[in-house]
Amino acid sequence: MRLSECKGEQALDILADLMEPAVAIMGDKEVVELYRSGAPKIKIIKSAIKNHKKEVVEILALLDGEDPETYVEKINILTLPMKLLDIFNDRELMDLFQSQGQETETSSGSATESTEANEQ
Repeated sequence: MRLSECKGEQALDILADLMEPAVAIMGDKEVVELYRSGAPKIKIIKSAIKNHKKEVVEILALLDGEDPETYVEKINILTLPMKLLDIFNDRELMDLFQSQGQETETSSGSATESTEANEQ
């Protein structure tokens, strides 16, 4: 499912659930450097998969409306690349990731730590 297809409360729920894995991936220096350098999408995807397996599965499951715990058993070597490329071709989702990546660079700590400090 594309992010733009989500409406109403479903959009709010998905956005809330996407924040944590998105912050983890876009807070990764290697992913950010690859993205900013204009590296091919496949290199960015490879880095995200290698360093953030749990977060990648969680994002894919959320966008497919599935439980991340059981979703991991459904993906395979043939379906995973297509799903990831679909995410990278979803303009709205990439805008969300790009915005988060820009915010994490200007932060003095990790995005998660900043959020927790603000909540207390």
